[in-house]
Amino acid sequence: MSKYSDMIRMYNILEKETDDLGSIIHFDEKNLDTFGIRVYNLLFMSCNLFELAAKEIVKSTSEITESSMNVWKINPIICQYSKTELTFIPMGLKFKPMETLGYANIETRVLGWWKEYNLVKHNLSHIHKATLRNLIYALGSAGLLVSQIARPEYMYRVERSILFDSLYMPCIR
Repeated sequence: MSKYSDMIRMYNILEKETDDLGSIIHFDEKNLDTFGIRVYNLLFMSCNLFELAAKEIVKSTSEITESSMNVWKINPIICQYSKTELTFIPMGLKFKPMETLGYANIETRVLGWWKEYNLVKHNLSHIHKATLRNLIYALGSAGLLVSQIARPEYMYRVERSILFDSLYMPCIR
């Protein structure tokens, strides 16, 4: 068993639960700003998984011991995903969840979904920021980073994401 199998398992659970959310919130562009406690819970867990994977990437690629968005936004492994476009399959929505990490000015490398997640995390009165859009961006970003760190150990077996075209997750079965 890989040290990353728990992260892969967590991603798969979050992806399945987000897919199930489609039976409650119709996946449509007009509903991207829909918010609620279930969306918040999935957003919270997706952002925690993103953070865990980002910390692992920083730990394995640099001598920096601190790990925060200020470190992540300059890490070349993480920033390479600024060009990656995903498609949220249920809607056909094309997006680049980490696009801002490719901006030339480091000060403008702000992930909007991460910023809004932090607002909600620290003050639940901002629950309206826990939107379906932010969940989609956070889960897609977490998937990209988890597949990055787990790929070397599971290269021979991958499964296509059920929600994101162009995202393949190593298989742990």
